[in-house]
Amino acid sequence: MKRLFSFILFLTLGLYLSAQTDTIMVLIEDPLKAELLYNEGTKMYDKGQLQQALKKFNEAIELKPNFAKAFYNRGVVKAELDDKSGAISDFSEAIKTEPTSNAYFQRGKMLYDNNDAEKAKDDFNKAIELDEKNAQAYYYLGSVLYDERNYQDAIETYRKALLDEKDYTFSYSYNDMGTCYKMMEKYDSALICYKEAAKANPKLAFAHNNAGSVYRKIEKYDDAIYEYSKAIDANPEYYIAYNNRGLAKMDKGDYEEAIADFSKAIEKKSDYAFAYNNRGTANYKAEKYKEAISDFDKAISLNDSYGIAFVNRGSAKEMTRDLKGACEDWKKAQSLGLSNADLYIKQMCK
Repeated sequence: MKRLFSFILFLTLGLYLSAQTDTIMVLIEDPLKAELLYNEGTKMYDKGQLQQALKKFNEAIELKPNFAKAFYNRGVVKAELDDKSGAISDFSEAIKTEPTSNAYFQRGKMLYDNNDAEKAKDDFNKAIELDEKNAQAYYYLGSVLYDERNYQDAIETYRKALLDEKDYTFSYSYNDMGTCYKMMEKYDSALICYKEAAKANPKLAFAHNNAGSVYRKIEKYDDAIYEYSKAIDANPEYYIAYNNRGLAKMDKGDYEEAIADFSKAIEKKSDYAFAYNNRGTANYKAEKYKEAISDFDKAISLNDSYGIAFVNRGSAKEMTRDLKGACEDWKKAQSLGLSNADLYIKQMCK
């Protein structure tokens, strides 16, 4: 999920000063110093100088311990530095003094990233209570509900995030609604949502990929190939779409074209074990058993607990009359919990 942080700017207003009749000299801190340090921190953050920004916010808070905006912005910096616990602590301090919708949302997001979904849900709800137009809070709350497999409520929550077509939450919410419908096996509704997501953001490659997966699920392979191709057009480095397009082509029996797509996926991601296994399967179906075994070897070298690759390599070895090697692979797959290896062992291995 895309992460955006709102940064709070602080403007110093004029101060009213009282005259002092005594002539005693008293050394005092500049009453504007905390605010000046804060403003310096925001400028450094804008330049991407996170450590320097953190230092300025630390100094501002030291001078002004109840400086809510400084705590909030320091929390934003810590979040970007992947200091989740520090960010949560700072957003909590900001909430104590200024309980804003954004502060609750940011703390909730950190809690969600830290796998504390229940507390995150409470914060997202509080953020919405304070600001009914906080689209990001609706979106993340929908994600919590999705994780709970409460798909219908997640859909209704994502709909409430559809507030601004220019905000990432608009296209992302349509995409995630589509995934909820897919999980509920309401494929027509899923496709409508994925297409709305892609319409809102034509560069949203995974929306096209997800639509392709629905078409493949309902065995409309040409439509699936079209959507996977659109995903690749949107993001030429999207190796998952190459792999998935290869699967759709293999479903159609276009083994050579499938092999080309799996090879492209491997070119984009050299340690992609799934693509090696899939290319091996396409080679097997094309009766190129030695090439298949080589691909399964590579898949297994990348993931030595990849049970299906052991099953597949066993089948390829059996076709090259290496029954001993085939049985060894099937038994390994069986030990990894692959029940479909049992039949091969019973029929072919003594």
